[in-house]
Amino acid sequence: MLPEAQCIVVPVVREAIAPVIIRNNDADMITDIELANELRVRMIASKTKGVERRRGSQILRTLGLGGCAAANKAYVKDEPSKVFDLNTFVFGDAAPGGKSKKSIYPVHAAVLYSDAISVQPYDSLIDDVFRQGGISEEYVSYDIEKRGTSSNIFTTRSVRPGAFFIQTLVMLGHRITKESFNHLLLSIGLAGSYGGATATTGTNLKTHFAGVYWGKIERSINAPSQLLEELKSDNETVATDLVEQITQLMQGKNAYPHHIDVKVLNAHVQKLIADFDSEPVNPDLKNDYEKAAVEMRDLFDAWFKQDKKGK
Repeated sequence: MLPEAQCIVVPVVREAIAPVIIRNNDADMITDIELANELRVRMIASKTKGVERRRGSQILRTLGLGGCAAANKAYVKDEPSKVFDLNTFVFGDAAPGGKSKKSIYPVHAAVLYSDAISVQPYDSLIDDVFRQGGISEEYVSYDIEKRGTSSNIFTTRSVRPGAFFIQTLVMLGHRITKESFNHLLLSIGLAGSYGGATATTGTNLKTHFAGVYWGKIERSINAPSQLLEELKSDNETVATDLVEQITQLMQGKNAYPHHIDVKVLNAHVQKLIADFDSEPVNPDLKNDYEKAAVEMRDLFDAWFKQDKKGK
């Protein structure tokens, strides 16, 4: 797709614009990690990837070109292409199936998401939220086990609006195509609420693209921990400041030799959204998706071709 694109990187800044709940195994606590000499909030990759993957499936369903399998409930009965599609290729998936019903069909994601790590220290971002009877992510007071109203009273913790997270999306080995890359960008551009309890106050995360970068080999600057060691922020920092700093780091010494400017990328994403939202869908975009659907069908049926003799 791009010259010398053995490794393509899309850094993003995720901005909390309403309270966000980021849980670890302890439902009352926020997931954290110590990086770049600070204790920071850690948002695991699936927190953002899961929503963008679901939005990708919705895009394909709208176009009538995929998205047939329910999330996390796919089952390959005969032809893998009836389950796997362009969204599978971009975000990855795995499904049981086969004649023995015990086979696993794995698809490695073309796009690898890092964890999203907060720019600000953990202690400056945490709010206590008092809740009564909110025993589920839907915040309902009904206790399924007791079949009655819960009397639980407890406090959970959320991340304040104004928190910024650094995340990188990496594509390796000439796997990504123009159509699959545009599908990734459109899925991110159309993504809204970010899963679970974070959806209770609306769209809680806003994504800011920080350009596209590529070269022959992957660089250590891909890691959010490396970026955080170089970023400068304070209480007055805004998303555009962080995006500008990231672009300078990604283009700096020992970084990537090629890039697409932030303004150019944002304009491209906005055009993808406008083309998809138009009535009817822009023919050029529809043709790209139709081409990709055929390619994915052929790819997955050949990839998981089974011996007809059952050997």
